[in-house]
Amino acid sequence: MILNRMAKTMTDKNKIKEFLNSRYIEQVFPSKERVAEMMGSGKQMVFYWGIDPTGPDVHLGHTTNAFVMKKLTELGHKIILLIGDFTATIGDPTDKEAVRKPLTEKEVKENMKNYLDQIHKILPKGFFETKYNSKWYNKMNVKDWLELSALLTQQQMVGRNMFQERIKNDKPISMQEFIYPILQGYDSVAMDVDGEVGGNDQTFNMLVGRDLLRKLKGKEKIVITTRLLEDSATGKKLMNKSKGQYVSLNDSAEDMFGKVMAMSDSAMLLLFSYATEVADSKIGEIKSRLESGENPMIAKKELALELVKMYHGEKEAQKAKENFERVFSEGKLPEEMPEIKSAGTILQTTVMAGIVSSASEAKRLIEQGAIEINGQAVNRWDQKDKPGDMLKVGSHKFFKLK
Repeated sequence: MILNRMAKTMTDKNKIKEFLNSRYIEQVFPSKERVAEMMGSGKQMVFYWGIDPTGPDVHLGHTTNAFVMKKLTELGHKIILLIGDFTATIGDPTDKEAVRKPLTEKEVKENMKNYLDQIHKILPKGFFETKYNSKWYNKMNVKDWLELSALLTQQQMVGRNMFQERIKNDKPISMQEFIYPILQGYDSVAMDVDGEVGGNDQTFNMLVGRDLLRKLKGKEKIVITTRLLEDSATGKKLMNKSKGQYVSLNDSAEDMFGKVMAMSDSAMLLLFSYATEVADSKIGEIKSRLESGENPMIAKKELALELVKMYHGEKEAQKAKENFERVFSEGKLPEEMPEIKSAGTILQTTVMAGIVSSASEAKRLIEQGAIEINGQAVNRWDQKDKPGDMLKVGSHKFFKLK
């Protein structure tokens, strides 16, 4: 059954209230009461979630939005996945300290190559429509842009918190970054939607869209914000694309399990709450167990198993768990290791096999002692290797050289 094509929308007040108060949702604009009234009217509404392909992976930090979109389809509403192939070339100025590096069209196309395959792991084909914002922005001329920008003021744009931080610290703001919220906001107008779902770091941009939709279409746009995955103990993002620290939906079962196990204990309940669909009662039970003094490793293994099961199935999840325990608990090698071709030196081998993205990354890992050959840490980037050697990269990646 294709949920977003249901002929009738859900008008049950309790179901709508349950949705608006679900753990995934942080804020609702204009208010939960007003949105509950709008949803209760029986009108089938159109919501969208926009994602800019600034990197090749959809990660666990994105999945909270996908879960909300899934619930909207269950209420009978239509959903759109908007891939910001145009806005990605500019980049949302999420960094308070520095100007964001723009991407080329070629880089964006390469990044979004596997986006839909990853999204389909949560939202199957047929559940949503896919759109690309280059469709309307490539047609806009200077006159169109001037008319659009005239609807907003410099004071509105500069009011964004991250811009205020830059100004306070005498850091530059590029004009491209300055117009980004207007572009994201206009997406709502171009698609003539009823609502938008996005992380709370996108609140400003989504409210710009609410303002533009009201001015240009006379419509009241719903904005639903979700919570970012931020470690409560450190305040840092758990999924950081710019630093390459995240769990991708494209990760192998073993990599996903290992990455989750490497996360801090303080991140567990957050990930259970916002990156899985386990019942609230189960999360409450896990919280009680931890507060009673249970070893956090037990719950962390449950989390890793649940996440791998979601994206790779029960069989692969159990296999990844057994492999992890074999390597880390028993100190043994994995039963199965992928084979890669020796290129003569550790640096050449890791780069040519695609284990690292660049020679500089390989050198950095070697300097950190994160690469081993046959159980011994590598301390020279030009160290020789040969067929038959066992290569370990990081804490959970093992390879046999051929």
